[in-house]
Amino acid sequence: MITLKRRRIFGAFVATAALFLAMGCQPTTGGGGNTTSSYKDYLYMTDTVSGKVYTYDPSTQTVSSSSIASTGQAASGEIQFYNGIGYVCVGSGTNAGVYYFDPSATNPSFTKISNTVNAEYITFYNSTTAYVSVATSYTSDAGGIYTFNPTKPSYGLTQVASSNSSATKYMQGITVGPDSKIYVAEYKDKAIAQIDPTSNTVTATFTTSASNPTGLTKGTYNGSSGVFVANVGGSIDFIASGSTSSSATPVIASSVYPGRIVQLSSGNLIATGYDTSYAYHSYLVTLSGATATVSELKTSSGSSFGSLDIAYNSSSGLVYIPVAVTSDYINYTNYLYVLDANGNQKSYSPVSSVMPKSAGISNVSFYQ
Repeated sequence: MITLKRRRIFGAFVATAALFLAMGCQPTTGGGGNTTSSYKDYLYMTDTVSGKVYTYDPSTQTVSSSSIASTGQAASGEIQFYNGIGYVCVGSGTNAGVYYFDPSATNPSFTKISNTVNAEYITFYNSTTAYVSVATSYTSDAGGIYTFNPTKPSYGLTQVASSNSSATKYMQGITVGPDSKIYVAEYKDKAIAQIDPTSNTVTATFTTSASNPTGLTKGTYNGSSGVFVANVGGSIDFIASGSTSSSATPVIASSVYPGRIVQLSSGNLIATGYDTSYAYHSYLVTLSGATATVSELKTSSGSSFGSLDIAYNSSSGLVYIPVAVTSDYINYTNYLYVLDANGNQKSYSPVSSVMPKSAGISNVSFYQ
């Protein structure tokens, strides 16, 4: 069985390059380098092959001609920013862990937080507390939840509630809910664990409506605040803040296989993921009270596309979905799909050749 970690590393590589090269609306991405915007405006993109980080300038639809920094590690995945510092999770290898860099530096470089863990996803509770999900072994369902102080990264990572079995699973998506609780997806166990950050203990567990929960994001549904859950096994759920139920509430329970999810300012959702045949998809979920409908987003030629990451720029109202295509895991064709709040592709979407052929785009994030 292919583990989620391997699926995430190789993203949408199961498609063929020929399919995407045949798509319409291919833009001219321009020459090298961002020249019209500052580092605060860029979309940052990780290369899962070598750990390099590239920048994309939304104002000109161009990519930097060279990487700005590199972890030096394959399996570099999620990238997040907090208080002006960028953090990248490396999910496997002898130097797996959490790396950080300052994009405002003249020559940005990564530093690793000392611990070696298979870091998957990261979230920030406040200026002194961040949480990292870890997935060590799929077969033994081993992993965990770790915390660190962003102001003192040299102190390293500390495992949370290691004596609690719900905190030592093969963990994936992690986020801070509107209720200031930490929510983390137990991928193998069809469950979401809730952590109280004041005690760092698991205080509740919610069963999901489908298997393999992966992506989490806070939001509102049917008048309640809470956390949306993307289940690759075939559904989208919602956990309302203060819920006393042991089960998440299904939002969409069929024809959708999401791995990541965001909520737009309109209240609607966009999700990306892969189905049982590992074909990738992107979805627009329209929410209206307790009613939700889903439609698949496709290219102008009617082809499916998607990945296991997604970025939403609330200031512009645009959504960015990265896609890397390869047949040999050596040469890649990278695309960046840019959508509006209704799921419509911008005239220049998909942006083609976003990164060099030797790089495989993995995860994306805006500076904050």
